Amino acid sequence: MDQKQTYGRPHPGKSVKVSYTGTAGTTSALPETCDAVRVVATTDCFIEIGLNPTAVADTGLYLPALVPEYFQCQPNAKVSAIQVSAGGTIYCTPM
Repeated sequence: MDQKQTYGRPHPGKSVKVSYTGTAGTTSALPETCDAVRVVATTDCFIEIGLNPTAVADTGLYLPALVPEYFQCQPNAKVSAIQVSAGGTIYCTPM
C-alpha cells in the first residue's frame, strides 16, 4: 500500500468517538460489516481493540496524537483508550 492509499472504504455516518483520561474510555461496538478501523487520537494514548477491551497504560498499543492508524478488527469490535499524560478523545471510523 503506498502512502496515497487507505485500507478499505469508510462507512459513512458510522464513526464513533470516546473520551479517555487516566480511566479507559471504550467505544460502542463497530458495525458487524467492518473488518478494519481507522483510529485517530487527540493526545498520546494506549489502545486495545477487541470484543471487550480495556486499555491499560504502558501495556497497550501506543498511539501518538493526531496520527491516523488503520487496524484490522473483527466484526462488532470496540476500541478502548487510556491517556499517556493527558486526557483526550479517540475517533474511530469503521472500514
